[in-house]
Amino acid sequence: MTDATTEATNSGGSAGVVPEEDPTAFGWLNTVDHKRIGRLFIACSLLFGLAGAIADLLVRLDLTSSGGHTVLNSDSFVQVFTFTRDALVFGMLIPLFLGIAIYVVPLQVGAPNVAFGRAAALSFWGWLVSAGVLVGAYAANGGPGGGFADGVDLHLLAVAGLVISLLTGAICVAVTTLTMRAPGMYMDRTPPFAWSALVTASMLVVSLGVVLGQIVILYIEHRYGPRFLGGNYGIWSRIDWMYRTPQLFIYVVPVLGVIAEIMLAAARRWVFEPLALYFTMGLVGLFGFGAWANFGITDEGADIVDGLEGIVLVGLYAGALAGVGGLLALLGFTVWQSRTWPRPSTAVLAAFAAGQLIAVAALVGLVGAGVDWLQIAGRGVDGNAPLRFTTWVTGQQSLLIYGAGLLGALAALHWWAPKIWGRRLSELAGWASLAAIGGGAFLAWLGPTLSGAFTEQPQFVYGEPLLTTLYSGQVDDSGAEGLSALGAVGVAIVLAGLALVVANLLISVVMGKGAPAESDPWGGLTPEWLLDSPPPLGPSQTLPELTSGTPLLDPELNGNGLNGSGVAADRDAHEVPA
Repeated sequence: MTDATTEATNSGGSAGVVPEEDPTAFGWLNTVDHKRIGRLFIACSLLFGLAGAIADLLVRLDLTSSGGHTVLNSDSFVQVFTFTRDALVFGMLIPLFLGIAIYVVPLQVGAPNVAFGRAAALSFWGWLVSAGVLVGAYAANGGPGGGFADGVDLHLLAVAGLVISLLTGAICVAVTTLTMRAPGMYMDRTPPFAWSALVTASMLVVSLGVVLGQIVILYIEHRYGPRFLGGNYGIWSRIDWMYRTPQLFIYVVPVLGVIAEIMLAAARRWVFEPLALYFTMGLVGLFGFGAWANFGITDEGADIVDGLEGIVLVGLYAGALAGVGGLLALLGFTVWQSRTWPRPSTAVLAAFAAGQLIAVAALVGLVGAGVDWLQIAGRGVDGNAPLRFTTWVTGQQSLLIYGAGLLGALAALHWWAPKIWGRRLSELAGWASLAAIGGGAFLAWLGPTLSGAFTEQPQFVYGEPLLTTLYSGQVDDSGAEGLSALGAVGVAIVLAGLALVVANLLISVVMGKGAPAESDPWGGLTPEWLLDSPPPLGPSQTLPELTSGTPLLDPELNGNGLNGSGVAADRDAHEVPA
């Protein structure tokens, strides 16, 4: 540790005090330490992601035949289709980055623990139990389109449990960032990932709160009401917006924080205008608000691309594109200012690729929304479907979940693995995972995007869900089958890449084959790199006395992120002339 430290109990108040941790295996069950909670989220969400990718592969394979089923059947297709979205979003994407945030953010802001440690622990166990109930509901022929009424109700309760649990964890992270920063660290000097976690948490509270209200209405209507919302077949049309753009942009805002952390460390510089960095991330979160873009309680939402609503949808994509483009331009200019090209590594290349994919998703979404809005009158006359009802949407989901989401997670895991587990992950396996996930995500996007644009293959037929897979009468030509097969190949490659990530963690961390890591193996800039790798369980005896979110860089800028003392300040004083 450095000389510039303060007692842990003096940073963060009673909400951040960490009880003594049980070092035995039983301690994982009653832990309130943010480091253990974060690891639990990361491990379980990756496993759930494997299940979701396998289910998605089954769906994609079934879509390779337009006139009949190939691997599924009429009783299982709809449930597997909807389970795929549940698993990839609420089982993997959101909890994976939530786990990383729960572990990293307190270290970044100089807090002894995440705010409301018991609530954070409850968030994980509530999420895990709800995920188990979700699987059980589908296994019992429940879920949207299910044939067992109690199973349909159980699915709604499980989704509500997932949303509440994830919101609880997100609020804990947000409160940590807002109220438990070290004295002297103002919001405009907060590390980029901590800021991205705050933006994500804020927008999740605003948007997912809407779906909780919808679930209450759907549950009452399905269990007790006259089924005026369409019964079990009407459920998906009213919650599908959670798995579509623009809402998906909110879920990948943490990826932007990861990108900023890695690229700024690689450039060894801070951005010339920090407020622009924070503003662009907030812009993506703000314009990712997709709660309004759903069918609501009536079918009027079907005309969301028409009139004023269409302009709003185009504006949301344009705003998200402006935010992503502005952030990437700002980071690119900073790297250019450094006059040094970042050393290639899994973290750097995965972060770079993830940023490009988010920008592409925003651009493609803007084009699709604009085309729908401009041609809605003609499409209504000739009977063609808007792009938002075709597999164009599946392409967007693939680009953001498989592409940006998994590549961003790959970058984060390789970057923070030394701090989370004390060992580096294999770079060779990392490069292989990067190639597989990146290439597979491209194919998983390309196939359905082209099919939606040129054959009008339906993404999901709400009124008659089986027409989603028996779509021979819904498309313009037979090219949809080949393009669906291309998407299936992409998902299979992504699945292999994700399995390789899990294997890399098992071998490098669990089996201890990864190289032991020093405190700061990457030359990082943010406060977590001042601590041991990994920090010990339980409360730290001392914490850095911070006045900046980039204490390892400030001496180079004649700043004073560590009050001019400590190992980092001494090191930079020797590296950089005064």
